[in-house]
Amino acid sequence: MVLALGPAAIVAAPPAQAYTPSSATVAAYEARVAYRINVIRASYGRGRLNSAQCPDYYAERWAPYLARTWSFYHQSMYTILRGCGARVAAENLARGNVSADAIVAAWWASPGHRANILDGRLNRIGVAAVYARGQWVVVADFTRV
Repeated sequence: MVLALGPAAIVAAPPAQAYTPSSATVAAYEARVAYRINVIRASYGRGRLNSAQCPDYYAERWAPYLARTWSFYHQSMYTILRGCGARVAAENLARGNVSADAIVAAWWASPGHRANILDGRLNRIGVAAVYARGQWVVVADFTRV
């Protein structure tokens, strides 16, 4: 018996590249979250939330921490109150592989998050979004000085 074998070949697919959104995509996602919140506030006769550096600073620090540690809890609002010289502070968190509109819709469906969105005492917002492990981690910090 004669057996002939051809050359062995192994072909491997290139490693899957993890999706990393561009900085423009992240900025657009964050802006869309703030926009959708303001659309809701306007439809309920609440004042517009203006983007502000101080609440954004706290959101931009917290979202990467939550993404890196894969934890999910609120940061101290007292730190934001003191750091921003604010009279009121609130925070909404979300994680999911969904659009900015879906994040805001999920907050709207939650009584506590809805209360933050509609709180007429709040007038400033900072939003941070980080894409990690196939999901967006979103932090919205609200204040009033």
